[in-house]
Amino acid sequence: MSDLLAGLADKDDVKRKMAAFQLQTLTNDPAFAERFCAQGGLARLRDLILVSTGNTLAYGLASFSRLLEVDHGWEGVDAKVVQKVRFEESTAS
Repeated sequence: MSDLLAGLADKDDVKRKMAAFQLQTLTNDPAFAERFCAQGGLARLRDLILVSTGNTLAYGLASFSRLLEVDHGWEGVDAKVVQKVRFEESTAS
């Protein structure tokens, strides 16, 4: 878990992208999702979403969505996250 958390916060986009990609499958497990959030992962994932673009953003949003599906991470949904999603959606059209 510590490698994954470090990867999400790394300055290197390749490392952030890989961590976000790996996180997509792990967040399907409610027990993992709970541990991830308890260890500060939600804040790191939220920060990654706010600064990322392209595939890194897509992987981060997929991970965030899966957390929400297992009823974790709702406290990370705020105006900045919604604004980021809406902006990316409008530029993709």
